Amino acid sequence: MDALKPLWHRKAIIVLWCSLLFSVTSIADVAFVVRERQPMAEQMAKTIAQSLQIPSQLLTLGDNQVDWSSFDAIVLLGEPVLDAWQAPTDSPIVAVFVSRESAQRRSALLKSAIYVEPPLSRQIALSKILLGFDVHLGVLVSDAFAVSAADEVAKARRDELVNVYPLSDLNNLNRTLIELLADNQALVGVYDSELYSPNNIKNILITAYRQNRPLIGPSSAYIKAGSLASTYSDLDDVSKRLIEILSAGLKKKKWAKQDYNPYFQVRYNEQVGRSLNLSLPEVNDVVHALTKAEGDHHELP
Repeated sequence: MDALKPLWHRKAIIVLWCSLLFSVTSIADVAFVVRERQPMAEQMAKTIAQSLQIPSQLLTLGDNQVDWSSFDAIVLLGEPVLDAWQAPTDSPIVAVFVSRESAQRRSALLKSAIYVEPPLSRQIALSKILLGFDVHLGVLVSDAFAVSAADEVAKARRDELVNVYPLSDLNNLNRTLIELLADNQALVGVYDSELYSPNNIKNILITAYRQNRPLIGPSSAYIKAGSLASTYSDLDDVSKRLIEILSAGLKKKKWAKQDYNPYFQVRYNEQVGRSLNLSLPEVNDVVHALTKAEGDHHELP
């Protein structure tokens, strides 16, 4: 969880936000499905139930003799649960903590989904705020990402200072990376587990920082490894958006399309910033600027 905001403050924001929503009728019953029980899932199920004033159950894929059609909505937590889901049901299904690629692959199953990764356009905007709006940015894109997130790549291509470098063969990673770093002042990472695998990330970071080029993203998980900064959505952000989706879906039968989370945070690697002689702005100011820049493009109930 983000240590930049006190826990009481984050929880107060969730409670305040929930108070602005109409309570869902108490007869609604929501199932939260996990691969195995864990505190994070229990906390989310409790938060949603209390906020919407509805009963909820935390279940696992291995629970037998469950009548899934008896629930007014089913929330699948995590990609393994989404990938493994086979139970027949007419109940609306929402997936959270899943990649865009996985959600789109199973879109016929889902009423809605919240992508776990930040959009490429947001990461590019973050890069400009931190490094300058006249800085050339390179985006390394594998074939798999280009197919699953073609529209995000297209958004990047509309900016003349954003250069996209397709990578058809991981064996050519070093050659393509060196070319990118020679022509751009920073590398913007994409949420691609194959391209930014544990085997590749060390090489990518070493190569980039030898040329004094920072890596932005691809997610907050890479901050500790040496990425300069990233946007990300924490548990409170996901809960906040999920409350909106369930409230509108259960009350009005209006299910928001699967999409990126409009609520997010920013995280820095302060040590990397100092090594690059960068003065990093306050994270809250950056979040505000990014939110303002994005505008109200997401679908809200």
